[in-house]
Amino acid sequence: MRSIAKLFGRPPFGPLQEHMRKVRECCEKIPGLFEVVKEGDFERLRELQREISRLEWEADEIKNDVREHLPRSIFMPVDRADILDVLSAQDAVSDCAEDVGDLLTLRPLPFLEGFNPEFEAFLDQVMVCCRMGADITEEMDKLVEASFGGPEAAKVLEMVNELCEEEYKSDRLHRAFIRKLFTIEDQTDPISVMMWYQVSEKVAHLANYSERMANRVRLLLAK
Repeated sequence: MRSIAKLFGRPPFGPLQEHMRKVRECCEKIPGLFEVVKEGDFERLRELQREISRLEWEADEIKNDVREHLPRSIFMPVDRADILDVLSAQDAVSDCAEDVGDLLTLRPLPFLEGFNPEFEAFLDQVMVCCRMGADITEEMDKLVEASFGGPEAAKVLEMVNELCEEEYKSDRLHRAFIRKLFTIEDQTDPISVMMWYQVSEKVAHLANYSERMANRVRLLLAK
């Protein structure tokens, strides 16, 4: 399989990995967003939001390039549609990161110290999922070398399973944060409470979409 891939052009896994690296850059900006929310620095928040939007746009450029130039060769090591599914799932992660930035800049949002421990635990766990998703894509070139089988496929499948477990933890921490938010809702205005609810939903989606991407890879390995 590997020799065929070499003979009939470079498979699109390099650009797929390049796309995910840009997605990862988007996600790595997320903790910084909340640091400046704590500091109440709305100008710096808008700067970070613009940085994430730029990175998301760069990721889109790579995505479009992959879609336009993805070979239709019968000698592709995996189905073309499966690659596009993984790419779309990766794209959803960067779109979601941009949404978090956009939501936070709609209006100055007070950070309530009362929910800080729950929010920090939740955000840290979401970032674990994002990074694990990016690590899975980094294995793509090795999967090609292994013809999507053998010990390398088993290793990636284990990584997918671990990510699913970590995503479940992020769901539990998200619910803990929401419960805490509603116990201290009298410390701020109702609109801010609902905004925090919506922001936390978007943050949770980062982990959900990372899991979805990983499960796309699982399907790819199952064929």
